[in-house]
Amino acid sequence: MFDKALFYNSLKTLSFGKNIYIYDTVTSTNNVLLNGDFSYGSVITASSQTKGKGRNGRIWIDTGSSLLFSILLTGLSTEMLMPFNIIAGYAVCSGISLYAETKLKWPNDCVINDKKVSGMLLEASFTGNKAAKIVFGAGINVFNKEFPEDIAYRATSVCLNTDKEIKKELILAETLNTMEQMLNQYKEGILKIEDLWQEYSANYNKKIYVHINGVKKEMIEKGILPTGELIVQDINTNQISNINIGEIGYDFNS
Repeated sequence: MFDKALFYNSLKTLSFGKNIYIYDTVTSTNNVLLNGDFSYGSVITASSQTKGKGRNGRIWIDTGSSLLFSILLTGLSTEMLMPFNIIAGYAVCSGISLYAETKLKWPNDCVINDKKVSGMLLEASFTGNKAAKIVFGAGINVFNKEFPEDIAYRATSVCLNTDKEIKKELILAETLNTMEQMLNQYKEGILKIEDLWQEYSANYNKKIYVHINGVKKEMIEKGILPTGELIVQDINTNQISNINIGEIGYDFNS
């Protein structure tokens, strides 16, 4: 059961989450917003979803123990989508960090002690060079205590990393508070996402693996560009290059 009063008492935004719609089960929270008629900043949350998905078509496993939500935005240029992806990932980490220290893996996975605690997906429809409708969705492992064998070594949950009493409503409210504030600061030119990344990246100046044309290469993460692209350095050649989602694959398992 989602405590709406607790959520609103913790919400400090002007738009994000002011209209929240709570469901028991949906196909996916992203689908509800993409296919419905909702206002800017509207949020959908559900106890479970039957067709949740992550990046690259991956299935998001939902056992009913997760915080599942999506938010609707409009009017962002195509150039702002990747920076917003970074900002949104940081915002989710800030919500989880009410209970356990959380870091970011590019572009927007949240990890606790190098184990994934949240997955996210940004979907958009376009009119010209502007996104007519942007939906950002996230699934956060909150009360999950066990995971399927094939992902158990790299997955975790909030409850496995804290002794505090956890409230999903507080995680969501803090996420939206941070997301709205950071997006506004970015639009005003105050926030530089490359500086934000250096502080909160799980892998800054650490080894990662990058797949280029089917070849797995060792790289050192060196930060991100203002556009949100990941900067990497080849361990063998010291060559610097940038990663853009959709161009090459990447793998952060060392």
